[in-house]
Amino acid sequence: MSASLRLVRQPGHGAGKVASDFSPLLGDAVRYAVDGTAAITRVTADDLAGHVRRFGDRPRATGGAGTELVDTLEEIGLSGRGGSHFPAATKWRAHLAAGGGGVVVANGAESEPASAKDTALMQLRPHLILDGLACAAEAVGAVDAVLWLHGGAHAARSSMVRALGERRAARLPDPAIRLAVGPDHYLSGESSAIVNALSGRPALPGFTTRPAAVSGVHGMPTLLHNVETLARTALAARTGAAHHQGTSLLTVADETGRTVVEVAPSTPLGEVIEAVSANRLAGGEQAVLIGGFGGSWLTWDAAALLPADENYLRAQGISLGAGVLLPVPDDACGIAVVARIADFLAASSARQCGPCLFGLRALADGTAELARGQSSRRDSRRLSLFLAQTVGRGACNHPDGSVRMIESALATFAADVESHRRRGSCLHPGSARSFPIPEPV
Repeated sequence: MSASLRLVRQPGHGAGKVASDFSPLLGDAVRYAVDGTAAITRVTADDLAGHVRRFGDRPRATGGAGTELVDTLEEIGLSGRGGSHFPAATKWRAHLAAGGGGVVVANGAESEPASAKDTALMQLRPHLILDGLACAAEAVGAVDAVLWLHGGAHAARSSMVRALGERRAARLPDPAIRLAVGPDHYLSGESSAIVNALSGRPALPGFTTRPAAVSGVHGMPTLLHNVETLARTALAARTGAAHHQGTSLLTVADETGRTVVEVAPSTPLGEVIEAVSANRLAGGEQAVLIGGFGGSWLTWDAAALLPADENYLRAQGISLGAGVLLPVPDDACGIAVVARIADFLAASSARQCGPCLFGLRALADGTAELARGQSSRRDSRRLSLFLAQTVGRGACNHPDGSVRMIESALATFAADVESHRRRGSCLHPGSARSFPIPEPV
């Protein structure tokens, strides 16, 4: 999804505050608003000279330096920021144990429609991403380094191509990095879909029992990371574990658009949302979807005081996922929002297995009936049955995310669900049309 950026100064607000002398990924006291309209003024990305002034030269990661970098990633607990939050060092060690070499991929295909953090990074800090990709390729001895993007990510692609050109002109000691572009589809940013595409197959998820780090592109060990993970790798290569400052990039998506902020792990999610959401001026929030379209719904009271700390949230059975917070205001119908998301997820199915092809459509139809006030108790029991039959049975995790989103919504919006069933109307009858949910294609 293509997007423009505008810079919004937010002096002294805690939601963007990071206590560090070392410049974080995007910067404290600044937030980045993302919108699809061309009228918004673009923020200029760091050119190579500005990047070096801000962060210094890229450290090399060959030989012992590469080993030290893996140790650093393990010590700081860096996890993947594409949504899975799998420990980065574990991937690197598996890749090396499989013989090293192979392929390293920077995944910039931001498939989560509500997210804009990768877009912000690629437009504002392209060289930090490329630093991380170069360090990873050196550390594992990769023979191929790839930047993977969506076909529709025009602004991000332009920024990254410009940055690659600057680095080549400056003759930086980088491994060769090539750009690969995949279809502009929800599932084409999924790791196995990327491996399939780079191996000459359709860019669709595949069922595999071996991790890509062991056997990926053309059967070679493949280290695949989200672009934020690699940008954080580049920071870690400079600071080491002793001076590491952990932060989270979060996208707050509401009816006004998407806003990316960088926050300390201790920052309450409610503070993040209230700092940027237009709803703070209206009736406030009633609930929040945490983690993206495959995430979990919580009531506002349950979510507001939770910290932006993935480890803490995981202990509560929640995840930041791709770093998305989608608040629903008090005057909007949460069930209608859920139905639109479920419809998008069903339309985005790979159609390769029964749970994706039939299960997701049944779930979407069931939530749509509920949103329209046309769901009987028999329909409710059928929806519960479809949820139970879909989870854990897909060739990829796409159905599981849909089930998680819908099940948590039925609990979070329980009073509204009952009102829809009994009276055919909602306790919060506002529209869901203005939320950042793409129309199914």
